[in-house]
Amino acid sequence: MGFIYKGYLLRSKSVHLTEGDRWTLEVTVLPNKGVDAETGEQIFSSEHTFSSKEVADMEGIIFARKIIDGEINGLSVDN
Repeated sequence: MGFIYKGYLLRSKSVHLTEGDRWTLEVTVLPNKGVDAETGEQIFSSEHTFSSKEVADMEGIIFARKIIDGEINGLSVDN
């Protein structure tokens, strides 16, 4: 499932960590050029962990939006 934000398609994927019952996230951000367009795809991950898959999914979209908005130092969708 994806979300559109400021001309980008955002996809969040939860990743279950092998140590403990924690989750982290991976987000894919790509320009929204249509369903078949994968050009410009960028994948970002976070060092943060979460208590559940649902929380990691929700935080993934927030994380991706912050990257697009330039709110996370060192991460950008600008090439």
